[in-house]
Amino acid sequence: MTESVTEKLTARTVAAYITSPFEIYCNNFVSEAEQDEITEYQKLLFQRGNDHENQTVHAKFPNLVTIPFERPEDGFKLIIDSMVSGTDTLHGAPIYYLPEGIFGVADILEKSDTDSSIFGNYHYTIKEVKLAKTIQESHILQGAFYNYLLGKIQEITPKTFAMINGDGEESLHEYSDYDSLLFDSIDGARKILQGGSISPTHGSCDYPWASYCNKKAVETNDISLVAGISLKTKNMLVDNKLNTVEDLAKANIQDLTEIKGIGNKTAKKYVTTAKAIQTKTHIIIDKDMIDFPERKVEIFLDLEGIDPQSAEGGIPQIDYLIGIIVRVDSKEKYISFTAKDTNHEKEMLLEFLEFIKKQNDYVIYHYHHYEKTHLTKMMENYEIDEATKKMVLDYLIDVYKVATNSVVFPTYGNGLKQIAPYLGFSWRHKDVSATESISMYLDYVDNSEEGKVKFQKIIDYNEDDCIATRVIKDWLVSLNASGR
Repeated sequence: MTESVTEKLTARTVAAYITSPFEIYCNNFVSEAEQDEITEYQKLLFQRGNDHENQTVHAKFPNLVTIPFERPEDGFKLIIDSMVSGTDTLHGAPIYYLPEGIFGVADILEKSDTDSSIFGNYHYTIKEVKLAKTIQESHILQGAFYNYLLGKIQEITPKTFAMINGDGEESLHEYSDYDSLLFDSIDGARKILQGGSISPTHGSCDYPWASYCNKKAVETNDISLVAGISLKTKNMLVDNKLNTVEDLAKANIQDLTEIKGIGNKTAKKYVTTAKAIQTKTHIIIDKDMIDFPERKVEIFLDLEGIDPQSAEGGIPQIDYLIGIIVRVDSKEKYISFTAKDTNHEKEMLLEFLEFIKKQNDYVIYHYHHYEKTHLTKMMENYEIDEATKKMVLDYLIDVYKVATNSVVFPTYGNGLKQIAPYLGFSWRHKDVSATESISMYLDYVDNSEEGKVKFQKIIDYNEDDCIATRVIKDWLVSLNASGR
């Protein structure tokens, strides 16, 4: 680990090194004018996150002590005084180790008598509270950071630290399993802060640097523009002197397969996608994969809901809109089935299923796995009979699979929001997205009169998603007919 203490490090900065190192660069060298504006959904997450932490710590640690302070430096002194006094549990504790320039605010410091420390015949351990239901490696790295920092202060590093997830479940982690990754991340983060070169990785940055990161990745033609290349894969490619989309377009397939984790099929996909991006046009890879059934009734389906990854910290997990475009003899009609509040998901589903039961000679198109996964889960939750389930699931066709198995697109991803615009489609509302519609829906549930304009925007957005699915399907059919 580096001995430099010029650059001050927090747990968040160190964790960013393994998820989005370009964010470290942005936070320290890029003007705030380049930051994204905060969305209502992000405000909701921040508020729910704070509420969740407070509720969790007070429920699990009813006797905890929260030290009030105006400045973190003052709070640190008060925390040390409390540790000297042997306070059992401390919450929101600012802690510093100036010789190494590391500091942060630990969620929970809990007293333990299993080992002695400079404070006496006891020491303190770390417990970190996270909104996420699934604890990620970056979360654990933050816990390891605080564990190391606490060890420097009390002159004994705890062997374990704990993480508490969004369900209040506590997991114990061995510090020795993460100390190597921690020190590598500290060194890597410091090098960036010292001005070391770091390239933007498309799609890796969160608020407030998402747009800036993606813009810079496009400007530099970064290799991460190729769909399917994660930060980990990018780093391996860069180690093999493949830095840009152009480099990858010229790469030898056999050479790529010698890189760990990249097989022949993946290597071909990467190179073909890079060539498509370079030439700004799609490439047909298997026209025979474009095979859609002839049906009298075509239904284009899209769901709006709160995914399990977002349903955290009091945000309910619910699908609140099932939208369809029904096309018969070239005539289209949009129909929406909605949950007027979070207690009416079942009624919405049953209404949709009643519609499906009335159909004959039909097919249901959707884009990617969300619709099938969530319809399956809803029908299981509400104990829908097997015959009705089959009337939905047996008639689903994933347009995403057909599109990506037959064509390589010159887009920075293969999602609906990437492919449909390439084909000329645009959404009517620029201020609505899959995540932003969640906050709009919850506003509507809280006050249906004030929120009805927002709710209509969600319906419009869903209709556009259905149209976009139809646009891609029809384009594939025309492509198959023309062969170009």
